[in-house]
Amino acid sequence: MYHGHVMVSWVILMMLSWSEGPAGLWDGLDHPVFILPVVSRPDQPPGAPVTVRRESLPRTLDGDELLKIGDLHEVQNHLQEALPYYQRALAAFRAKKDRRGEAAALVRIGSIHERQGSHAEALAALEAAVPILATVGEDAPHAHALLKLGRILESLGRMGNAQETYDHARTLFQRSHDRKGYAESLIRLGSLWTAQDRVAEALPILQTALIDSRDRQDAAQQMAALTVTGDARIRAGEPGVARTLYEEGLQLAEAQRDVRAEADVRIRLVRLLFNEARYAEGLKMAQRALALYQSLRDRSQEADTLSLLGSLHQAEGNTTLAAEHHERALTLYRALRDRMREAGSLANLAAAYETNGSLKEAQETQQKVIFLLQSPVQ
Repeated sequence: MYHGHVMVSWVILMMLSWSEGPAGLWDGLDHPVFILPVVSRPDQPPGAPVTVRRESLPRTLDGDELLKIGDLHEVQNHLQEALPYYQRALAAFRAKKDRRGEAAALVRIGSIHERQGSHAEALAALEAAVPILATVGEDAPHAHALLKLGRILESLGRMGNAQETYDHARTLFQRSHDRKGYAESLIRLGSLWTAQDRVAEALPILQTALIDSRDRQDAAQQMAALTVTGDARIRAGEPGVARTLYEEGLQLAEAQRDVRAEADVRIRLVRLLFNEARYAEGLKMAQRALALYQSLRDRSQEADTLSLLGSLHQAEGNTTLAAEHHERALTLYRALRDRMREAGSLANLAAAYETNGSLKEAQETQQKVIFLLQSPVQ
């Protein structure tokens, strides 16, 4: 309750602030705005009427502020919430003909689509951003966008285009004396060549990236280099060397509390354990990876991990748990509209049913696999 001898003015409590850019933000559409009373005692007689007024009205957020709100959501893995802010930022930058801002928004939109598995949408956004960044003339953002574009091209099977893109990024990073970016481009190239069984070419550049990241004490990049080098050693038929690299990467990931890196390395170790018939250890490792991917809301990796758990249970002879995990994976693959993985999951289910003696269910599930693979893509 307020007395007559005070005057009340109202101010908007700013909910977000950053060290760079505007000190605070207000968003009248998506977030509640808290209003606090501020009491002052002006020189006026007791009993004077209370004056209530608003100090200021909310203003329209600019593109940079919208990007920052989107970033806040993205870092919490709230991808659905982040995307509209990036799209609004894009519109704001285009309205002001701010080309740098437009490119920044497009890159973020592409990243969100990539994380959601929407590769066509990600490709469109990044292909729109890259030419803008080339004309702006800043090598670092241009090169980083090229790395993202290369990943999308890889996921779409366009390996030749991906290699050209990574090579271009490597040149830009080298020209701008960006050691971290240069090492990242080497890791991406090394990963691509490893996938193509070009291990002899991949290992030297991966070793260069690993040495440089250690020299700079860049834990995140060390984890990436260790993981990809481990993959290359697997391809080279050296699982023991790969295990050592993966275990070093896992220790770093746990120390840095890098959830995604930890999950990714754990899955690689699970596959090694599976190949060595160490199923109990593999199950424990995979359960931890599953929890991590679920915390990240990464449904694609969650589905892959469920499928791997199903295979581990199948190998142990527990067909009931195997079928349960394959069914859960199947549900996610269908939601993701991933036909090939859906077919693979159905095939795994059929094997579990057959081992369990449910021959009718096994045959019906096998027919679903055939139907799915023969159906035209919609």
